[in-house]
Amino acid sequence: MIESWLLELLKGVGRLFIHPVFYVTMAVAVVLGYFRVKRERHDFHIRVEYGLTEFQKVLKTLVLGLALSVLTLGVGIILPFGTIFLISIVTVAFTLLIKPRFLSTGYIFGFSLLLAVLLPKWTTGIASVDSLFSSIGETHLPSMAILMGMLMIVEGILVIKQASTQTSPQLEKSKRGLPVGFHVSQRVWVLPLFVLVPGDALQTSFEWWPVLQVGEQSFSIWLVPFAMGFYSRLKASLPKETIPITGRQMTALGVLILALAIAGVWWETAAILSAVLAVFGREFIQYRVRAHDEESQPIFVQRDKGLVILGVIPQSPAEKMNLQIGEIIVKVNGISVSTVEGFYEALQQNRAFCKLQVVDTNGEDRFAQCAIYEGDHHELGLLFVQYGKKWKRTEAV
Repeated sequence: MIESWLLELLKGVGRLFIHPVFYVTMAVAVVLGYFRVKRERHDFHIRVEYGLTEFQKVLKTLVLGLALSVLTLGVGIILPFGTIFLISIVTVAFTLLIKPRFLSTGYIFGFSLLLAVLLPKWTTGIASVDSLFSSIGETHLPSMAILMGMLMIVEGILVIKQASTQTSPQLEKSKRGLPVGFHVSQRVWVLPLFVLVPGDALQTSFEWWPVLQVGEQSFSIWLVPFAMGFYSRLKASLPKETIPITGRQMTALGVLILALAIAGVWWETAAILSAVLAVFGREFIQYRVRAHDEESQPIFVQRDKGLVILGVIPQSPAEKMNLQIGEIIVKVNGISVSTVEGFYEALQQNRAFCKLQVVDTNGEDRFAQCAIYEGDHHELGLLFVQYGKKWKRTEAV
């Protein structure tokens, strides 16, 4: 018995490495990093974060998926092969857009669950396609909805923990022709989870397990990768303040979806309603953030007094002084500054040491100082809003 389980688990892990979503998601992470670095070099002539930062974020969720699998196996989430194939097709289709926000679980699972309701009612006359539709028709909708709710909760937690750090600064020209700074957070994750697939590899040994039994008495174990994505573009608020709020809203939506999905065990229509709520709820959260940002005054703009910090280059003197995005530098070596040129000239007053007067994000003054060594960034590793010639006009995303 134990040998059969271990063998099936090993086979399940092997199936992960032939699943296209696993590789497509990682490829998207690499592409996002490439274009981010390209844009940063265009705007600031230097990259801010390492080009594979997004890829590294993907790798960090692999262990999380295995830990969460204890829950999916314990409950006994069962997905037919056709349903796994359907989710994969929807995921790959959304990744082709190269926009991480469409990889949100609410969109992928919401549309997949609705298609799982509609597709089995169609016939094409093509044996292989009709067989696939028949497999999709065996989907236990509450099980799929419960998995969707669980993944949405995890996605919200990942946004809270990761999405507000290592954001990318950008410069663009506003409709008035003035430079405006943005902060962009784009993340993709892949969460591999063990799920049960109807088959003949293992026999259930307990009448009460799987908890979500749908008639099958035998099954296989698959380690299935599920993609997740997040995108936020802010000019009127700080990422560390706004993005965690968005993450908490996503988590709350996931809890609501999960509750509705559990109700679907007794009333299947509730599972379908959870898919509709997932799509529209996730889009509403995205819309509210974007609308609020558009209606508010941007904070990353040039000012009459002081320079607002748009970015801090890692391992630079600025990072060592704990300078933060959104803080305003008003004096350098006792000299008031309001332009990048003035900032640089003030630094030259003392090439071995600098003292900054800073207004933090709470509006309070503080001082930061450090020694300057040969080879350090000539502007301490700080990025500011400044005039340029090649910006794109601001567009809503």
